[in-house]
Amino acid sequence: MTKNAILSAALVALLAGAQWVHAQAGNAPCGIEVIRAGSQHVDGRFIPFPPEHVKFALLKAFPDVGWKVTKDEGFHLRGEKDMGLSQVLGQKNSDEGVEGRNGGGGALGKWTVDIREATQDGVHGSQLHIEFHSNKFKGRAAGTATLAEPLGDETACLAKLLSANDPVANPRGLEAANNGTLQTVTIPDGTPVTVLLRDPIYSKRLPKDSVGATVNFEVANDVAVNGVVLIRRGALASGHFTDVEKTKSRFRHAQISFAFDAVTAVDGQKVPVAVESESVKGGRHAETAEALQFAVLGALAMHGTDALISAGTSYDISISGEHTVGGY
Repeated sequence: MTKNAILSAALVALLAGAQWVHAQAGNAPCGIEVIRAGSQHVDGRFIPFPPEHVKFALLKAFPDVGWKVTKDEGFHLRGEKDMGLSQVLGQKNSDEGVEGRNGGGGALGKWTVDIREATQDGVHGSQLHIEFHSNKFKGRAAGTATLAEPLGDETACLAKLLSANDPVANPRGLEAANNGTLQTVTIPDGTPVTVLLRDPIYSKRLPKDSVGATVNFEVANDVAVNGVVLIRRGALASGHFTDVEKTKSRFRHAQISFAFDAVTAVDGQKVPVAVESESVKGGRHAETAEALQFAVLGALAMHGTDALISAGTSYDISISGEHTVGGY
């Protein structure tokens, strides 16, 4: 078989096995669609939430800028760039046409973050201080652009978006100031519910036996029928992994698939939702036959790209069937 024939056969096999899957309903209101590093090495801002909640949001924001924690000392944290996450985000940027060194992902280096209680204009909250230190390489290799400001933006957004309630510990959601008398109401089939992914999902950190494992979400807004709140903001919504494929050679990118199961009502009932399946795949989202043809010769040596789903990603699901539920 000639070299051209081998190349053509390899290309056909590669294309036959490729399935470019996109999230069907996911939307990340805080997710950074395109990372754009800036020149500011320090970002300081007031966030109107307690330090504990700001740290909670900060830890969930790190993957969105390709950073990882190396030392956690309460409200003082240290870290550095996660090269695997940077590859995922760099590919995402490339899909959006971002060019240049680091693909907008910022320079190599280390960072520190401090969170302290603060008050601004009579509002109690936290002062977030992010400081980036680029590697002390000489020349242009290290770069100087940083992601301090994007991390601050993402942290502030997630602090506002995600509730202070822990849906696993308190699945009924945020407590109302005045509950009143419990009323029984029928929640109709097809009632819409918006849920938010509670924690980021990164394929590289998922166990190989993740199929069937629980995925936790929280309800984004109160769901009311005839003026009665039946499902509260912050309530637990659950799903499970249906498929987890790790990265492999020959452009086999990671893939994460999951389905939704139920949401928790005010009275503690687990109300089933219509079966909705979501899939997210790593790698380039617009690979073409022409692009793949140039890559086939190196395919044996190439490794696929991991997949990342950001915390705060929202999904629109719906109640399955009619259910009698107690609410306020």
